[in-house]
Amino acid sequence: MRLLRLLVRFDARLKLRSKMLIAFIVILLIPSVIIGFFSYRKSSSIIEEQTSRAYLEALRQTAINISYRLTEVENISDIIYTNVQLQSILRRASRQELTIGDVIGDYKAIIEIIRNLEKSRNIFRIRLLVPNNPLYTTENFNIFPISAEESANLDKELMAKPNVMEWRPLGLTSYLGNVQKSVVSLYRLMKDFEAVSQTLGVIAIDVNEETLAGVLKDMNLALPYRAMLYKGNSLVSSYTQMPEQLKTNEDELSRMLRETPADGQGYRTVRFGGSSYLLLTQPVGNSDWRLAGLVPAVNITSQSKSIGWYILLLSVSVVVIVLALSVLLSRMFTKRIRILGDKMMGIEQGKFGEVVEITGYDEISLLQRRFNKMSVQIKNLIDEVYTITINKQREEMKVLEGRINSHFLYNTLDTVKWMALASKAPDIANVVTNLSKFFRISLNRGQETITVEKELEHVRAYMEIQNIRFSGALRFETRVDSELNPVAIPKLILQPIVENAIVHGINKRPGKAGTITLRGRLLGEAVEFVIFDDGVGMSKEVAATLLLAEGPGYGLRNVQERLKLVYGPGFGVKIRSKLGCGTAIRLRLQAGSLEASSKSGRSDTLS
Repeated sequence: MRLLRLLVRFDARLKLRSKMLIAFIVILLIPSVIIGFFSYRKSSSIIEEQTSRAYLEALRQTAINISYRLTEVENISDIIYTNVQLQSILRRASRQELTIGDVIGDYKAIIEIIRNLEKSRNIFRIRLLVPNNPLYTTENFNIFPISAEESANLDKELMAKPNVMEWRPLGLTSYLGNVQKSVVSLYRLMKDFEAVSQTLGVIAIDVNEETLAGVLKDMNLALPYRAMLYKGNSLVSSYTQMPEQLKTNEDELSRMLRETPADGQGYRTVRFGGSSYLLLTQPVGNSDWRLAGLVPAVNITSQSKSIGWYILLLSVSVVVIVLALSVLLSRMFTKRIRILGDKMMGIEQGKFGEVVEITGYDEISLLQRRFNKMSVQIKNLIDEVYTITINKQREEMKVLEGRINSHFLYNTLDTVKWMALASKAPDIANVVTNLSKFFRISLNRGQETITVEKELEHVRAYMEIQNIRFSGALRFETRVDSELNPVAIPKLILQPIVENAIVHGINKRPGKAGTITLRGRLLGEAVEFVIFDDGVGMSKEVAATLLLAEGPGYGLRNVQERLKLVYGPGFGVKIRSKLGCGTAIRLRLQAGSLEASSKSGRSDTLS
């Protein structure tokens, strides 16, 4: 409080011009600093996000390329697996019924099959592991022997895998002729088509790690990066463009990747070795392969520093320019603006007709002239416009009261005629009684308000008549709090909504049957009615036009305008609908703002 008094005393001693300058400094400097700070943070975030997404997209394309190559190798294994000739050769070998001629012929056939498929760019070597050691397994280039124990172990391991195949990183592998290659191999069982429980052999297709590294190299990002291909937690291949000083610790990197879900896709910032990196991960196909990328964060953040300096320079320039202009303009505007402000305050207090002395020929003098003209005319204009608006709304309500829906009257009289022909006198009496009640409550002896109880009685009378017309296909349920019964509301606000629910909702259903539910409750200072129907509903686009001046919903729009006229903004009609499901119309009124007539007139009935 003491600080507040000091500020008030200090404010009282200052001239308006000084106050304007201080206000300009406070208003401009603080927002400029805040805007500059958050603009820099946001721009840095956007640059990082866009760069990360670009790298993630490059990673995704590389993953697709790797997945395509792996799938191509798997397809080649399918070709070998389904080769009828190879099945026959291995079946003969399993029976150990080979002659020398069979060995030579089978060997040539196997080599021809393998060599044709080894021409694929993705395959370094195709190996066929054959049990029972037929003579051609001594070749040890494409055909190898496999012991019964090894065959049983592979059979057990691969049978648990999808398509009885599994990729295995073998690392540095020696081949005949002192050739060593780092490879990853696809192992697949060859089952006997004639006896699926019998294993004929194992296919091993070796892919050179350099082939996969070439795919990683083709990713060719603009910034230094490192790309790594993993199967499970095993590193299969990698490629780096990072300088030596930016290379990362392998154990720490492996640990971070193990913490990332195997099927996770995205990016995050990590730190190790005193540096920040952007770690991106991308699954490869539907397997347990995944691709990881590492980019030094310093290469990304450096792009936003220039933007930060530009924002700072721009903010300072704007503050300086605006402050200089404020000094000049405050000196020019203070006096006449203060006088004009005092007169405007008089307008706020209802002192219409007062004028100010016109000085000068600039825009402020134009404001003075217009103010004088406004001050002279405003009272008459307000009174005239308000009176016209009130009269117009009242006339519209009177027209609405006197308007009888010709279709409704025709259908009701047609129902009476039909019932008379059928000689059902009690039903006829019921229809005519409800019709009489409907018109009596509608007229309400000229009163513009009605109790909730009478309004509900009016709606029930309408539904009774309509339900006879629709042969009992309509159901009407009310759940209105009893405390609302004596509350006064504008009359004829519920029946038009119920009529719309029948005509535009339920009547358009194939069976022309449905349920209308009316719910009413008191919510604090407000009364809320909700009318539900299970009709055909409407699209959001159609519902949005119902309350527009040029829209089709005349009755609904009339209720909306009447409620806003009586209660003001914040009250009226809300529409919610879904095509094929139904419509809900909510009416919000203010409780206790109207006085209802304690007597609605004597009950006129027909017997």
